[in-house]
Amino acid sequence: MTSSSLEKVPGTLHEHLEEASSHYNYFETNLTDNEVSKRVDEIITTNPDLLEYSEILHKGAILANDDGKITPDRNIYTAKEIKNIEYESAHSIRSQGFAMFLVAIAGSFSAINFGMDESAVGGAQLQYINKFNIINANVQGTVNAAPYLAAGTLGTVSTVLLDQVLGRRAIIFISALFGIGGSLWQALAQSFGSLLVARLFLGIGMGLNSSVVPIFIGETSPAKSRGSFLMLWQTFVAFGVMLGSVFNRAFVGLDPSISWRLMIGSSFVPPLFVVVSILFAPESPRYLLTKRQAKKALEALLSLRGNELSAARDFIILYTSLNHANEIDRIPIFKQIRFFFVDRRIRFAFLGASFLIVMQQYCGVNILVGYTTTILVGAGVSDTNAIAGSIGIGGGCFLSTFFSSQTIDRVGRRRMLLYTFPVLGGCLFWLGGSLYISDSKSRLGSALTSMYVFVFGFGLGIGPISWIYNAEVYPLHVRAFGSTVGMTINWILDFVLSMSWPQMNKTMTSSGGLFFYGAMNFLAFVLTYFFIPETAKLTLEEVDFVFSSGVRKFSSEKLGRLFGTN
Repeated sequence: MTSSSLEKVPGTLHEHLEEASSHYNYFETNLTDNEVSKRVDEIITTNPDLLEYSEILHKGAILANDDGKITPDRNIYTAKEIKNIEYESAHSIRSQGFAMFLVAIAGSFSAINFGMDESAVGGAQLQYINKFNIINANVQGTVNAAPYLAAGTLGTVSTVLLDQVLGRRAIIFISALFGIGGSLWQALAQSFGSLLVARLFLGIGMGLNSSVVPIFIGETSPAKSRGSFLMLWQTFVAFGVMLGSVFNRAFVGLDPSISWRLMIGSSFVPPLFVVVSILFAPESPRYLLTKRQAKKALEALLSLRGNELSAARDFIILYTSLNHANEIDRIPIFKQIRFFFVDRRIRFAFLGASFLIVMQQYCGVNILVGYTTTILVGAGVSDTNAIAGSIGIGGGCFLSTFFSSQTIDRVGRRRMLLYTFPVLGGCLFWLGGSLYISDSKSRLGSALTSMYVFVFGFGLGIGPISWIYNAEVYPLHVRAFGSTVGMTINWILDFVLSMSWPQMNKTMTSSGGLFFYGAMNFLAFVLTYFFIPETAKLTLEEVDFVFSSGVRKFSSEKLGRLFGTN
């Protein structure tokens, strides 16, 4: 994107945006053909092994310089190349190469593994707490939440240490081995200690894949369909939650000494698909370029894209952009941390993004995903009916992702949050009240309905929006660090909430705990109104301008608008 695409109106928003765009305009377009040719020649001179691809690279560079469009005055493309680009423009996903779908499969099954364990442990705990005589509520919570502690500490730290040494594919492969080993280990555990260590081991793999998979998908997918491919993580986590509940229902009628083992052991299947697909998928082109393996990077793109011209175009863009990114990578980590405190624009983005990550946890969704069965059983529902009812939790999340991909951009992030937070809060009060209904059938029906409405609202609102917001509000030079902080906050809070619920349930009752999280959603509604700017349909330049005003000015403007003083 270039500043020339912005309307130049002196004294208006666009005047400020033109200045801001210089921070992001690291791929320059609208060059002359001679300048484009010189750029490609310099790349080939630096990387002689690219000489055999000289012709297609020159064509790709011209296409990139023309903003990816085939212009009528160009007579350098063959009829087949023109047809391929037109097909890609009309079918941005279907037109991709087979390797891109291998990446999508690896990412999807990584997400399924995570989602399956979340729901599978909810059913299995009804039996393994008796098997190992786990009476203490805090110990129960620790066992359930152990993977999230390991993911937020050992998993994310290991990613930082291994990423530049091993590459994206190797880390995903290793995370799948952790998923297979951890799932089987916990299924075969013969003691409480063995079960706890197995779940910690499983969590390391979760931390690795949740950190690397979105990056890997983002670096391999084409710009036009990157959002659709990235939505696979959220979509298939929800599918995994549903699948785990289905397996719980299938195994709950078996001998209690074996059924819980089959429930939590079943999550070893998805990582098997990850192992197979990632072995045949290419490495991230961006990672290969950072290792000065330009030819391998181009060959990776040739397998990822549906045609050579698109691959060459994306290679030229990536190669040129990486020179700018390398400057960013050299910013010391302590200097990046300092930006979060002293830079008004970054501080505002950090507060907003972190608030939404926190509320993704404190909205109460993980209580429903992980403890639906215990909440319902505690209200007098049978184990079988409770587990059967929990299938709809994952189903509601999975279904809502298909709607959220349309509404989040069309309606807007901020507006969807303001619409859905009151719904989430109301559903938790509804659920808490339903547990007091005397008739068992009415109690179960009311409780399940409130849960299903809740997870559907979560999938439309704070669920996907928290991650989208965290990825788009930071300036480029601190974006990676900001995303890492967000992921760490998410995992630590996931652990805290999952661990604390059994004790909260014991001291406050299920209804009291649900009322608490319901109130948090109404508080989130108020804070969203005053502190969360809209980012939908904004360019990077416009996002930069919105946050540059600072949190105090933004909240004051919203307060003034509320009372009609602006």
